[in-house]
Amino acid sequence: MAANRSLGRDIVIYLATDPTVSIGGGFTNPTFTKTTFLDSLDVLITHDLPLRVYKINDGRVRIQRTQDLLLPGEYEVESDGHMEVTDAPYYKRTSSAMSSLSASGRVRSFPASVRNRDRKCVITGVSMTQRELLQQRWTGYDAAHIFPVALESMFHNYNFGELVVLDDRDGSVNSPQNGLLLRKDVHGRFDQYEISINPNDDYRIVCFLDDSLGLAGRQLDTICRDIEHPHHVNDNIIFWHFQQAVLANMRGAGEPVFDEDIPPGSDTMNAILSGPAPAERMEFELSSRLGDVIRAQGSLLIK
Repeated sequence: MAANRSLGRDIVIYLATDPTVSIGGGFTNPTFTKTTFLDSLDVLITHDLPLRVYKINDGRVRIQRTQDLLLPGEYEVESDGHMEVTDAPYYKRTSSAMSSLSASGRVRSFPASVRNRDRKCVITGVSMTQRELLQQRWTGYDAAHIFPVALESMFHNYNFGELVVLDDRDGSVNSPQNGLLLRKDVHGRFDQYEISINPNDDYRIVCFLDDSLGLAGRQLDTICRDIEHPHHVNDNIIFWHFQQAVLANMRGAGEPVFDEDIPPGSDTMNAILSGPAPAERMEFELSSRLGDVIRAQGSLLIK
């Protein structure tokens, strides 16, 4: 079964042009500020003039960009121009942890570069111990792709390949500027867009469901975004992830959360085909796994 992101929402959003039909919603939590809400609405709603947002039945007080927490309730959005819910695509994804098939050549350079740059989980701020660093023991951490490997062709369509620094071994999507070192438990939430980063709000960490990890007030660690570092993470790619998180969690009923805890020996194909969006998920899984094989084979040709 897939988790339903909309169950229990305490934020409901309406457009003033049709105040009887909700266009989506979300959840209040200690990371979800009024600024985060307004930035999310700029992603959720296409508009040619500024939006104005009011809490319904609250004296028509306009919501301003502040770090005050958003309160539960119903919110109405209006504008003097045209506005409608965006039809921007949402791309389903599964875990992007580097598999054993990707353990050599140019693909191996991705986790190595991300580890050397970050040396901590850049979302929680939990640092590697000196012993872990000495032994190069990364068992609790993943080098996570921000933009998924399985969508590599789209990486170029967004022109992200032109925004990252490459060496003679790296494919664009495996640039460390498309990576973050994350604790394994954080990585899963990041890949499912439950957690994201808003680079337009001082790189604040945003939880779109619950702040079960106590991330309120945290910002993306400066170690990975130091512009003096040649492999600093790219803001445009981070914002793409934030946009996807808004679409996944706040548009309509939200997107299903895939259950990846398939026990060993189980029928993986049947689990995928009996779950939500089976065709799209199967296409993504095949693209991701075959991509690993192709990249690993290609790495053998690189000296």
